[in-house]
Order: sequence, then C-alpha cells, then structure tokens
Amino acid sequence: MRSMNITQSVHDMVFEGYGIELRPVMPLDLPSLRRWRNSPQINEQMVDTSYITPHQQQLWYERIREREDQACWVVWRKGVRTGYVNIRGKGPLESQTQISGGFYVGDSQVRHGLLGYAIALMYHEIIFEHFSVSEIRDSVLKSNHRARQLNQQMGYREQGENGSFVNIVLDYSDYKIARKKFARYFDDAHCELIG
Repeated sequence: MRSMNITQSVHDMVFEGYGIELRPVMPLDLPSLRRWRNSPQINEQMVDTSYITPHQQQLWYERIREREDQACWVVWRKGVRTGYVNIRGKGPLESQTQISGGFYVGDSQVRHGLLGYAIALMYHEIIFEHFSVSEIRDSVLKSNHRARQLNQQMGYREQGENGSFVNIVLDYSDYKIARKKFARYFDDAHCELIG
C-alpha cells in the first residue's frame, strides 16, 4: 500500500481510472447532486430520507469543505457528471486506520452496466491505496439488496445486524482478491491521483 501525499488537501484531490474521474464537489455540481439525492431510487436507500432543499444543499456544501474527517467527489465520465463518492473517518482522514463512506450512481446519459463497479473500485482503491487503510467497517440498509450484493462481490463480510442495518467489514487482502475479478473489464484498471 502507498502512503497518501499529505501535503495536498484531500478536498482538492482528483482521481482518475476505470474510465471515470473523481473531482471535488464544486458549487456548480450542487443541482445535480440534489436532484440525484432526492430521486426515489437513491433517497430510499439513505438513512435520512427527507427532501433536500437548495438551501440545505448549499449548507451541506459549506460544511463539508471545512471538515477534516470526510471528503466528497463527483464522478465524471466523458465530461458528464454521473455519480457521487464520499469517505469519512473519526478524525483527520490522513491519520485514520479505518475509513468508511459510500457512493451512488446518478442518472445521466453516460450511465452503463459497469459504472457502479468502476465507482466501487475507485472508492476502495482511494481508501486502501491512497490512504493506506487496512480495513473498512460500515453498515448498509438490510433492504438495499443491490448494495449488499455489490459489497459481497467486492469481498465484504456481513457481521451482524443493528436495527435496520447490516454491519459489513472489508479488509485489504479480501478486496485485492475480489478486485482481480473486475479489473479485467477496464482498460485503465487503476486509481491514479492526478491533481
């Protein structure tokens, strides 16, 4: 595993690979993020299912730019916004041994069958390769069968339930084994920090 370049703010990092690019969330991204987040297919999978107003979205953006314990990116493919990724820790991301987070695929004209896998691979490689974290611990809604299936394909193990959530864990070695199954489908099967 590599160490992250801690001289650069995580909020400004740009990653490329698997046919996509992850760019920091900017003010121009907020309408798309809000539209996706309020869409029924994404909203019903969230802990907070309330409707997000433009003002709430703006306040969220202002808060995340100041936080050291999380980072957020917009997924771009062929110059089109097509998803969202976030990671979070319990303190400054650069010093965490465990990081969690999530992602979703937005509705766009460049959406395709492998896009969710591309985003999942980038998400995991940022955590494992660029932050040198050895384990991801998180939870997913029991009713989110698509996410649970994808997590299982990525090597996660389910470790009990907590109310309406299933606790999941993924260690680096299990991810590396699972990654081999999917990397062959991508010409640029890597996650590179480009900015």
